[in-house]
Amino acid sequence: MSSVPAVPVVDSDGRAPSHGQDEEDVDVPMPNEPYHDEDDQAQEERPAQSEGEDEGEAEAEAEGGQHPRRARLHSQNSYEASVVSTSSNPPPYELYPPAKTVFGRAFNWLRKIPRWNTHQAIYLPTIHNNGGSSSSGRSIFSLRRHRRAESSASSISSTDSVSCWSYCYFAITDRLPDCPRFVLPSFLAQHRLVLILVSFFSLALFSFLLFCSVYFQPTSYPDPVFPDKTTNDTARFLTLNIFMRPPLIKNNWSDYKDDRLAYIEKYILPDYDVITFQESFAFATRRKDRLITTARLMGYNYHIESPRKYPWNIGVDGGLLMISRFPIKESNIIEYPRGQHSDWLSIKGALHALIELNPDRKLHLYTTHTQASYDLNNIINEDDTAIRLSQFSLLHNFVHDTAKDDNEPIMIVGDLNVDAAVHPKDTPITRPSKESSPEYTKMVDVIRGTGVIKRPGSDERWFDHPWKMDDLTDVVYAKYGYHPVTFGDYTTDEEGQLIPAETVLTNWDQLMTVQSIDRIFWSDRSTNIIQLESPRVEKFWVKENNQMTEKERQETGFTQISDHYGLSCNIQVL
Repeated sequence: MSSVPAVPVVDSDGRAPSHGQDEEDVDVPMPNEPYHDEDDQAQEERPAQSEGEDEGEAEAEAEGGQHPRRARLHSQNSYEASVVSTSSNPPPYELYPPAKTVFGRAFNWLRKIPRWNTHQAIYLPTIHNNGGSSSSGRSIFSLRRHRRAESSASSISSTDSVSCWSYCYFAITDRLPDCPRFVLPSFLAQHRLVLILVSFFSLALFSFLLFCSVYFQPTSYPDPVFPDKTTNDTARFLTLNIFMRPPLIKNNWSDYKDDRLAYIEKYILPDYDVITFQESFAFATRRKDRLITTARLMGYNYHIESPRKYPWNIGVDGGLLMISRFPIKESNIIEYPRGQHSDWLSIKGALHALIELNPDRKLHLYTTHTQASYDLNNIINEDDTAIRLSQFSLLHNFVHDTAKDDNEPIMIVGDLNVDAAVHPKDTPITRPSKESSPEYTKMVDVIRGTGVIKRPGSDERWFDHPWKMDDLTDVVYAKYGYHPVTFGDYTTDEEGQLIPAETVLTNWDQLMTVQSIDRIFWSDRSTNIIQLESPRVEKFWVKENNQMTEKERQETGFTQISDHYGLSCNIQVL
């Protein structure tokens, strides 16, 4: 803070002091009493006079050689030391009234940080009464330069480095006087802004890692309540795209993820022995863990899921889940290379489980979810098709690697994202598609190991494999005689008009596209120990649930448990 030169004064002889005199300590004659005008006081005691009399007195004083008396402006300033700012901006930090809250103190301190443009203050001298008198009968006052009071660690409004600490620190140390106090060294205090930024980012990083440990790590599951199931008769299997995407992702107003999950736990899990789910994502949510925990308490003692992903993987898990009441004797997982569009963020793949129905009967179960197509009006995207065919080739290799050493039956289920139906322009959507689309035919050939012909008239093939599954059958297509709709279905209203069967979960551009994209493939591998029976489409419409009351059905916000239909079948042990 710059010093202020002493105020120039005159001595009793009317001469100015010499320049050699110390400006830091100047003796100036000053009145003994607080300043007041005796004439003013006498005038107050005199009775009021008329305006003419006042003018006459003024003229008389002028004729006598005296100056006319002037009205004195009474000072409004204090004799005590004061601080004023040389800037027209708001006063400096030191002059702000002390804040009463932590946020207020922090705000006042932050306003002081940019030191390259701080307010420069002028400190006026303090007038001290020494109680002495001079020969002229006047008291002598000493004008000395005002010095700032020493700051203390208990003073929150101090501008020293200690005051830069948080209010909580001082509140604690004031209440604990014996507690050791730490003051930043000067070389650190000069860079406290950097320290604040480092502390902020460290806290953000810690919070992020804590969030990941809470929402991304698999939780611990309860011990099995029921013994492992075994059967010599029938087992019920289900595959379903559960449409349980990560948080904040939805098509319409709401996906009702929690409500649909509760519905599945209450009405779907009790009816099956083995279930495979697609789009059951675990990224940044505990819904998948909740589903596994509930299934464990209901007798599903075994499960396999896609590997979990973290934010630094720049992608989410594949969303696959397999739960079983029967023992899983062997399990395997593969991940496909990244797809395109939004599927680039989902590390899709396939799961394998060797399920033991009884000590003498086992089967290989596979589930997968492949590259989706996001084109309108069923237009085929060649890039999407090529990616899917490469994924089907990897799936075939996966089946070969895990099932080549035995002769157990093979079941492949899931959302394969290939529309098997054909949609001629002049054909109404109400007509089932008995013909198979070219993309569906290519998919089946690649999964079987036959491969795809490179060009017409050539024997060269893409994705062919020496190990083949020639008896691989689409059992749902074989049962119905056509490709049933599993996505984008339709229904009729009271007047017989076609309307979308589901509008709460399905995106607007997929309504009534009548696609058949979910599959159950079966290969018995020339054995007669296990037989697949009664494949069917499970629509899971809420209005057809007889276990719910009419009031419960009306209060349910969704009309079916997913935008996909499920596929079920029975496995008969021979």
